[in-house]
Amino acid sequence: MIDPRTGKVLTTTSPKAAQSYLDALDLVLGSETGAKERLDDALEQDPEFAMAMAARFMLAKDANDPASDDYRSKARTLAVQASSREQAHIDVLIGLLEDPCGSLQCTQAYVARNPGDLLVISQLCGYLIFYGGPLKLTRVLDILKASEATLADDWAFLARLGFAVSEAGDPARGRTIQERALELRPQALYTIHGYAHVLHDLGVPEESASLIDNWLESNQASARGGSLYGHLQWHLALAEWQLGRRDEAWERYRRYSAPETTTCGPVLTLADCGGFLLRDYLRTGDTAPRTSAVTDLVARFSGMLAHPFIALHVGGIHAATGDLAELDRSESLIRERDASDDRDLALQLVAAIGHLARSDYRQAAHVLGRITPAQRIGVGGSHVERMLIDLLEAKALEGLAE
Repeated sequence: MIDPRTGKVLTTTSPKAAQSYLDALDLVLGSETGAKERLDDALEQDPEFAMAMAARFMLAKDANDPASDDYRSKARTLAVQASSREQAHIDVLIGLLEDPCGSLQCTQAYVARNPGDLLVISQLCGYLIFYGGPLKLTRVLDILKASEATLADDWAFLARLGFAVSEAGDPARGRTIQERALELRPQALYTIHGYAHVLHDLGVPEESASLIDNWLESNQASARGGSLYGHLQWHLALAEWQLGRRDEAWERYRRYSAPETTTCGPVLTLADCGGFLLRDYLRTGDTAPRTSAVTDLVARFSGMLAHPFIALHVGGIHAATGDLAELDRSESLIRERDASDDRDLALQLVAAIGHLARSDYRQAAHVLGRITPAQRIGVGGSHVERMLIDLLEAKALEGLAE
């Protein structure tokens, strides 16, 4: 059977295994539930299906499954029997998952030669969104545009392209692309999530709330276990909060997006927690209760505070929960790290949040005003994070004006 995205024959003795693998890829790319079961079915049909084993390793590693090492070992062993293209795919995918920074150059060379391998392209772009530095928007968009001739009508590709186009500064065009992607596969959680980002960039919370509400009404049952489900509910809570429906937004956040309840992985959970709590704190001045789950979540990232994305959200959580001692401790931990552009930016962000928490608006505005537009992009994450920095700066300037 041929993989329609790459145009290459899959090395397997079982057409059923091949179809289950292709179905699993769609579920992975759509952040939909059931991918693990489809891959397990593919491997039951053909235990020597190397591509399915590599994808199974990816899911196990993402889930911190202790069996991931076994899947990786089996994938490497089975790759010997696969085609050279499949061997390259497996090597690059494993390398990107285990050592993304060290594998970056060879991964970029691979996707340039294989513009239809959307699984690897998606993993690469996801890494760059968080760790790609000030030039990440151009880097991601260039990678995707190089695949446009090959994947122009592919819903999963269009969902990623629309998001990247919006992030790079053209949300109106990004919206058109996302609408096409959603039209092609309406149930894709990844696509509706990307659409929510575009509407956030356009500043239309009414439309965002309506879109997500309607989508959830039709797709909640199949989406509920998806890795982005808690984050999609966070987008809806954010839209409600922006519309002044604060109690409703808080209820939704606690029910679906808080560390105790979310379906998301740790990094996205941190972003949702910090992003929601800090926004509410900046607007109202009210501190939120610090639950044990929030404390545990923050503790997981104590060794990563020198990354600006982590520093922004951890610092935001400390301020929003009124824990100034932990905010000071975070600043001290960052200072102990070796100097680097990331470390220095992380220090600026935490220091600025500390100044705001103590109503030292002049110093907060001074620190934030020195963070350039390029540095704000380099914080990592999406425009949501850049807007959060803008909100910090607006609060400092508002305090100065009073």
